[in-house]
Amino acid sequence: MAQKAYPTVKRFIRNPLIWGNSLLGERMKYTRFEKARIIGARALQISLGAPVILDIPEGIIDPIQIAMMEFERKVIPITVKRDE
Repeated sequence: MAQKAYPTVKRFIRNPLIWGNSLLGERMKYTRFEKARIIGARALQISLGAPVILDIPEGIIDPIQIAMMEFERKVIPITVKRDE
């Protein structure tokens, strides 16, 4: 059985928040582990007094909810570097 030869595509940062495949224009999808780590790290920052990037509705004080809102809107200033 012959193996398929896939072209090597180097990934690089276009934007500090989004990694992508520059040749195909695809956005990077985070694994559930990366997502949990990003949200957890950002929630810890918020709980220790870091400024919140979004306008948060009144009544929301949970740092995890705030971090999840920031993640969904793609404004968290955290990147993921993957080894290839």
